[in-house]
Parts: sequence; structure tokens; C-alpha cells
Amino acid sequence: MTTQRSPIKTAILCISDVYLSRGLQLKAFYEARGDEVLILTPDFSHRHKALIPSKERKDGIEYLHHRPYHKNLSWQRLVGHAEFAKACRKYLEAWKPGRIHALVPANTIAKEMDHYKKDHPDVQLYFDLIDLWPESLPVAHFEKTPPAWIWKHLRNAHLPAADHVFAECGLFAKRIASQTGIQPDVLYWTIAEAQTHSALNLPPDRLSFCYLGSVNNIIDLDAIEAFMTGLSQKIPVDLHVIANGEKKAEMIERLGQVVNVIDHGLVYDPQTKQDIFDACHFGLNFMKQEVVIGLSMKSLDYLKAGLPVLNSLQGDLHDWIETARCGINIDRDHLDKTVDQVLKTMGPENLVLRANARALFEQTLSIQAFENHLNEILTSR
Repeated sequence: MTTQRSPIKTAILCISDVYLSRGLQLKAFYEARGDEVLILTPDFSHRHKALIPSKERKDGIEYLHHRPYHKNLSWQRLVGHAEFAKACRKYLEAWKPGRIHALVPANTIAKEMDHYKKDHPDVQLYFDLIDLWPESLPVAHFEKTPPAWIWKHLRNAHLPAADHVFAECGLFAKRIASQTGIQPDVLYWTIAEAQTHSALNLPPDRLSFCYLGSVNNIIDLDAIEAFMTGLSQKIPVDLHVIANGEKKAEMIERLGQVVNVIDHGLVYDPQTKQDIFDACHFGLNFMKQEVVIGLSMKSLDYLKAGLPVLNSLQGDLHDWIETARCGINIDRDHLDKTVDQVLKTMGPENLVLRANARALFEQTLSIQAFENHLNEILTSR
């Protein structure tokens, strides 16, 4: 239950349609408390690298202009983010919110909202760290370079301006605490649930995996290929792909040499997606070692569906797999050991992992858990 309080105007800043699900969840939360809520987000889709069509634009969202870009790592994208952050500040000068809940990155949003707070000290300012730039870039040793220091400083120097700092996983919270001395509250990412029916349909004579999400520059295709090659030497393997992204064709070409790849394209229907998950033993969550991510979006989808995760990340998900037994953490240096572990989970053990995955989602990552925790944080201040 939420606490009754005087309504205020709340602005939610969201740099990308990839992050918009969190923005919409926050919008629903604040509206349930009686606030007037507006989301500011770009009119350019990061996911599709194109302007967002008018017919796809939602009520309660203001789409501010963002210059186009075609690559995730590009100067056009960084300049566009800085321009968007300034546009947000200008818009808020006219809209006059009582609260700003800013999703960071872009790091320039932290800078612009710090300046806004100085001009409007009564506004409640929350920073919500949903990714760490440059730490999450898959470039070895980049974090130790001067450009990375400047980029990181652009975020960290402005965090003290906030009345409250959130982080979407414990790994991020630890990093920020070590860098700044500020201890964020962990507010895990969540995803909404649709009404679906689960009917397990695992193949009896082969192992089946699913890869969900964008195939981009942070995905460790080398590790996936090495693992699949080793596994396919012992048992036939299916790989269901529900994905898009700049490296999808490369993934299908490389992995198609060693396993049976089933390309589903992009799947939006919840029941269809659940049916695919029900035919798989594990969901793949392989990312490059340099990437600093504690909990990926695809892993939430897997856990929600009760699909165990085959994981390469450190941080929150890694720890949950060790303690809650909801998947398997790969051993990069001894992939043959991971192959043997996976082979042992084809029978009843897979059912145990599936039940544990679903239980973890309900207890820690569901919408209800998200809203309860956020309400506790805000009402305790």
C-alpha cells in the first residue's frame, strides 16, 4: 500500500527507449501516489536508430529532439545526449516540477540537473543509476584513460546535488560508493507481467538454449561459440534466438556452424515468448569480461519466465545463482567444467532451477517488490 500525501508535479528523465520501461514503471508509481507525472525522452529510438513514429508515441511523454546516430559508440550519440540534457533543463524551467527523477546515464543529465537544482533548491532531485558509463563499455583498460576519467567525473561530480541516489543493482551501488562515498539505495530493475500459461516442453534428447535481446558490442560471442562448440561435441544443441542488433547476423553465422539455430526474429507476444522459454533449458547471459553490469534486462525476462540463466556476469546475478540456485555461472577458464555442469541439469535438476528462478523473481524483482521497496525508501526520509 502506498502512503497518501500531497500531490506534486514529477518529471522523469529518460535518455533512451531501452530504459523507458523503468520510466513508465516510475510514472505509474508516482501517479498512484497522486502526482502529475511527465516523462521527458528523446524523439529518436536508440533501439531502431530512427525517429519514433507519431503513432507509437505515448500520452504523458514529451519527446524532445535528439540528433540521429547510427552506431552505439559514436560522437553523434554523445553530442546528442548532451543536447538532450540541456533541452530537458530548458523544458523544466517552464514546467516547474516539484520532483525530478532522473535516470542516469546520460551523465550530462546529472550535470544539467545539478545546475537546475542550484537555481531551484526546493525541487526534490533523485538520480537513478541504471547503467555506468564508461565502466560498462567493452573496451579493455579504457576506464583508466583520461577520456574515461572525464566522462566518469561528469556523473560523479554532480551526484552530491541529489536528495537521493538510487542504483539498479548492488554492483553499481558498490562502485559508486567506492568512487564517491555516496551510498545509493538499490532499486532493482523490474518488468511487468502479462497473463501467460507455462507448459514445459523440453526436448528429451538434446539441450536447448535461448538468447534474448540485442546482439551488440558487449555480447561475448567468442565465449558463446567456445561453450557451444564444446557442448555440441557431447550432445545435439538447439539455440533459439529472439533478437536484433548489429551483430545478430554474425552470431547466427558463427553459431550456426556448431548448433541448430532457430531464429524467431523479434517476438512481442508474451505467450509466444513463454512458449519458446518453455522449450529451453537455459537462457544465455554472456557478456564481455570488461563490462560492468550486475543484472541484465534479458536475465529479468528469463527469471520471470522461470528459465534458469547461464551467466558470465559478476555482481548481483552471479551471487543469486550461487545462493538461490537459479542457474549456472560459467567458468571462463574451464568451459569444459561448465559443459559438464549443464549436462547434469537435463533431468529433474532443471525443474529445481526453474522453480528457484521464478521464486527469486517474485521475491526480489517483481513490480510489487519494486513498488514496495521504493515506497519504503521515500516514506522513511
